[in-house]
Amino acid sequence: MDGRSVDYACFDPVIVDRVIRERRVGSTLPAAETAEAVRRLAAQGYSDGQIAHRLGFTRRSVVRIRARLGITPGVPRGARRTIDAPNRPKARG
Repeated sequence: MDGRSVDYACFDPVIVDRVIRERRVGSTLPAAETAEAVRRLAAQGYSDGQIAHRLGFTRRSVVRIRARLGITPGVPRGARRTIDAPNRPKARG
């Protein structure tokens, strides 16, 4: 970061909607848009790992963003959630 503070309330909703809908945008997201995308996905019930995968970050980066901005996790630690989980083959028997 270049030393300037970020106004997290001032984000571009078009960019945020696009990154949530289309997963990755192919370029670096500005901090305010990243924070809003994390907030929205957590509010929809996504886990930190799922948010990280959708946005192209590490899970730790998502945890740091949430902690910095006071965003509650979409799925409490240890809970299981299957949003975007691949279909698993059923056991035979």
